[in-house]
Amino acid sequence: MTEPAHQAEPGRVIGIAGVAFTSFNCIVGVGIFGLPGLVAGVLGPAAILAYGTCLLLLALVALCLAEAGSRVPHAGGLYAYAAAAFGPVVGGVTGALALFASSIGSAAALARFFIDTLAGFIPAAGSPVGVVVVLLALYGSLAIANILGTRGGGRLAIVFGLLKFTPLALLIIIGAFAVQPHNLVWTSIPPVAKVGEATLLLFFAFMGIESGLCVSGETRNPARTIPRAIALSLATVAALYIGLQTVTQGVLGPALAMSTAPLADTAGVALGPWGAQLLGVLTLLSAGGYLAADMLSSPRIAFALARAGQLPQVVGRIHPRLGTPVVAIGLYSASVVLVALSGTFQQIAVLAVSGTLVTYLICCLGVLRLRALGVEGDGPPFVAPGGWVAPIGAAAMIVWLFTTLATRELVATLAFVVVVGAVYAARHAMRRPVVLIK
Repeated sequence: MTEPAHQAEPGRVIGIAGVAFTSFNCIVGVGIFGLPGLVAGVLGPAAILAYGTCLLLLALVALCLAEAGSRVPHAGGLYAYAAAAFGPVVGGVTGALALFASSIGSAAALARFFIDTLAGFIPAAGSPVGVVVVLLALYGSLAIANILGTRGGGRLAIVFGLLKFTPLALLIIIGAFAVQPHNLVWTSIPPVAKVGEATLLLFFAFMGIESGLCVSGETRNPARTIPRAIALSLATVAALYIGLQTVTQGVLGPALAMSTAPLADTAGVALGPWGAQLLGVLTLLSAGGYLAADMLSSPRIAFALARAGQLPQVVGRIHPRLGTPVVAIGLYSASVVLVALSGTFQQIAVLAVSGTLVTYLICCLGVLRLRALGVEGDGPPFVAPGGWVAPIGAAAMIVWLFTTLATRELVATLAFVVVVGAVYAARHAMRRPVVLIK
């Protein structure tokens, strides 16, 4: 069957580059600046094994996201897919996890990190007044850019993505000339358990690929655009991460495992004293790129929830002239600023990792349900090759990852899911029409 038409949504103006760079910016955050040292601490020169394993596993999730995105071309990303597959209650839980457990907390934490990094260049930015001024200026600018037009938000994500990618790519190219081949020699074959430990670390670093899917409702020809954008984003990130790992290992050798700033240290060796300053600016761009991409994608979750009646209807309002979800953008911006100012983002971040895993699991299993229902979007959907292999394989991988999480994270996530599920179930039951039997 073909999915029923939804209410009018914003115009479809985002292409492959907009979706791909939105995902790219949300994956390649500030973690990349310390990631090579962490992985080398587990596997040493054999770290490349973890990248291969992680990419193989993540490819299964990406295939599921690509198929779901091509079948459900509506705003909200994982929320829209879950609602189409399993109904409003599961969709509501997924949307709440994606919005509150992941997006707002992560964005608030990155906003504070952005300010801390900026304070290294402009000390006044770290003062109490400076923090307020920077947050208001930062999120005011991002909100205005996205309210004025989705194209503007998409272009901003592309600009930040290019500003982030170009220096990292140059570091790989220039650093390659300083590589010492003996630093890349494996001294032994690491045990499977160690490869698994490093793979888990990397999998978390790759999370965020679904962020570009939140703008599915504003994406041109989503059945073709979404799969291609996901493939482009994942391939770019994979090449970047593997290149940086190889260069940092080749330049720093055994010292990489003890480095807390491996990219800066590598830049210092390859580029000289000004390399560290360059990496400081690049860190700002990286954090800014994440925030710009997040502002383009995350408000669409709130917009989609409102359109489904699971948030106040006013949140789903579209500006009559600009065609953008103006209230959702403004509300999301204000929420991130308030959480960043309050400092409660640390508590919310506890749910971020496990909450993301739950949304991935629901989406992967939802692909099987979407197939069974025959849900299609604006054209023939992309179908992940291998039949059930990608959805079931991805689900099994996610369940395995759950076993590695701390008990408090699992309990907190379960409590969140139970409470939100109960609220949405009660709300859905109250909205059902009552049939009188005479």
